[in-house]
Amino acid sequence: MGSRLVDRVLLAAVLLTPLLMSIDYLAKIMLTPFVILGCISLLSTYLPARYQNIVIPLIYLPAITSLVILVLERRPYFLIDLAGGYLISIPFIAMIGIVKSTSPRASVLSYVTSLTSTYFIWAVAAQARGEGSHLFLALVNMFVDRQAWERVQPPQYFAALAALSSIALVIYSWRVYGSTLVREQGEVFIYSATAASLAVALTVLYSLVFTDSVALGLIVAATLTIAATLRAGVKRGWGRA
Repeated sequence: MGSRLVDRVLLAAVLLTPLLMSIDYLAKIMLTPFVILGCISLLSTYLPARYQNIVIPLIYLPAITSLVILVLERRPYFLIDLAGGYLISIPFIAMIGIVKSTSPRASVLSYVTSLTSTYFIWAVAAQARGEGSHLFLALVNMFVDRQAWERVQPPQYFAALAALSSIALVIYSWRVYGSTLVREQGEVFIYSATAASLAVALTVLYSLVFTDSVALGLIVAATLTIAATLRAGVKRGWGRA
């Protein structure tokens, strides 16, 4: 029971960064009914099979309604809001992928996807708020005006959160998949990757306090990686006749 509780706490820590960033960008945009419907309709695809009679209407009815309004009344904003809802659901889908993953590869891919998609949509939401436009239109404008990406920067504490979540992911992966990783990938690769991942995450945290620590952090990361590789090599009998 205690072990499962620790795993759940670690998993919650992994989800902390994308979840808080998602809450932050949701606070920046106008949540119209069609934005909410667009988000819910995609998330509903993860409901169990017995709820398929709910999923199908949630997906098709908002889409058909927004298209009918576009054709009959020439009002595109319902369809634009629906597309915005699809956008904001992407990080949540990635977070569900982390929870449902059954392999370390799936966990890492879902985690990276959740972070990148959350930052991407956060930047679009910040731009939409500044322009007073719809989320999807802000996305189009940012692709047209590439300098717009430079005008939006996330708060510094997001870097600290990402580092903490990354550390939690490494520890969680070791606890849940450690024996499988060593058996399938070998100790050399696993120890090196673990040491490098932890060193990079800790360097990010350290650099938030000491801004001139990047070079030192890289040296520490390289040293830990080499040490882990050598240690694993000794265990596997490198250099023996």
